[in-house]
Amino acid sequence: MKAFFLTFLITLSCTKYAHLSSEGLSTSLKNIEMPLSDLDEITWPVGKWKDAKVSQSFTFIITLPKISPEDFEKIHEQKGMNAWVLRLILNQNNKTQDLGSLYVPLGSKKVFRGHGQNFPNSAAVKVFYSAAYPSERFRFSNCPAFNHRKRISHLSIKNENTVFELSFDQTLNYSDKAQLVEFAPTAFNGGDSLTGEYFIEIAPYNVEKKVILGAFKRIPQYIEVSGEESINVPSCDGVHPENQ
Repeated sequence: MKAFFLTFLITLSCTKYAHLSSEGLSTSLKNIEMPLSDLDEITWPVGKWKDAKVSQSFTFIITLPKISPEDFEKIHEQKGMNAWVLRLILNQNNKTQDLGSLYVPLGSKKVFRGHGQNFPNSAAVKVFYSAAYPSERFRFSNCPAFNHRKRISHLSIKNENTVFELSFDQTLNYSDKAQLVEFAPTAFNGGDSLTGEYFIEIAPYNVEKKVILGAFKRIPQYIEVSGEESINVPSCDGVHPENQ
């Protein structure tokens, strides 16, 4: 029991919280860290005899900003923040596309007074090829829809994990339908090709009012898919998925 309590204290003391700064009418969170991790390709055995592999998707984890209970209570009372909203931006062939957004609810004041805990540390994201995105039926096809035959050949996390700052400087409507973060990774449709650069942007959010309380900020690290290769699946030649 003593060992557990000591470990708990060490964990608390090592937590690197962002720093809440208030100067006049200006409020900001400084020294935020949001590293990306656990980047992984999800493969898909295909063909009538599962004789080849293509890429189904890739996944990664976003570490969320850490705020002390006292600072969160101040932000909640002064600004009305009760969640983070994150959006996934794809830069592909010199074109920028917003793939969608997710939101992460944060605990109310009661959470930090012994009534439970709801302060997530991370969010998982999965980016699918369009051939696998619509449903489980699509993802279990022996021969993927839309003649999907691609395999990711180069996948990496780019840039150093450096600290940054978020300002609570404006209130803007955010009407985009954001997905609630749950236990399973939040899914996005990357299209027919997943090559490109994937950026995460974050803003403080009020779920009920559907407003962001500061401009979106792009985090330092991003995902790069720099290569795909075509896979030969002879047993799927001329086969339509609906006829499998």
